[in-house]
Amino acid sequence: MSEGSLSLDIPASFTLHAREEVGSTNDEVRLLAETGAQDRTVVWALRQSAGRGRQGRTWVSPEGNLYFSLLLRPEVAIAEAANLSFVAALALADAIKKINPEITPSLKWPNDVLVSSKKISGVLLESKSTASGALDFLIMGIGVNIRTYPGDARYPATSLLEQGGCDNLSPGDLLSAFLNSFDPWYKVWKKDGFMAIRSAWLDQAHGIGKTIYVRLPHQTLSGRFVTIDKDGALDLELDSGEQCLVTAGDVFFAS
Repeated sequence: MSEGSLSLDIPASFTLHAREEVGSTNDEVRLLAETGAQDRTVVWALRQSAGRGRQGRTWVSPEGNLYFSLLLRPEVAIAEAANLSFVAALALADAIKKINPEITPSLKWPNDVLVSSKKISGVLLESKSTASGALDFLIMGIGVNIRTYPGDARYPATSLLEQGGCDNLSPGDLLSAFLNSFDPWYKVWKKDGFMAIRSAWLDQAHGIGKTIYVRLPHQTLSGRFVTIDKDGALDLELDSGEQCLVTAGDVFFAS
């Protein structure tokens, strides 16, 4: 797969760089960003030799799944830009439903997409600030299990193939569907802010009102998943009855 050899049906506002294999699509996008690449630059690879997930975890990247990273340069604060992970989750859920309307994805806080209560995709955000502390750029790395998935993942995983109806789906097909879904959601976020995204995300959220466990670096919280607040933080009603806002953590659901 050489750059320029593919003609995907994607919005003209995106610039696509296609690769056979890279160490990490996030690293490739960072190199492009440092040399002036524009908003909505995309690097897509068939394989990653050094893919990574949140908190430095390894992201196993065999051929057949979708691996790409998206460069964004919105003129917002870094904290506000972090909520683009919710935009990505909405766009991916839309893309999956367009490809197979019989599949009903749900969204797991803060940035995972589930099918049949199992993880099918994750998002890794990395950013760089300017000398003044403003956002220089945001990199959004996304992996989607199309044909295979790790059997030893921290959270139960699945693939679109296992869920049925996607036997002939290629990574390029799903990338095209995602970018066409992301484009309007990104415009909504830029025009109307996070609250419009929050409402749509909550409509598809997994586990609202149920008992969840949130693993933090030094403790695990248990309580009822109430909602997400205006900034995207998890609103948790602890078993003690106390309200708690969580800005980062790994969520697991009670069986």
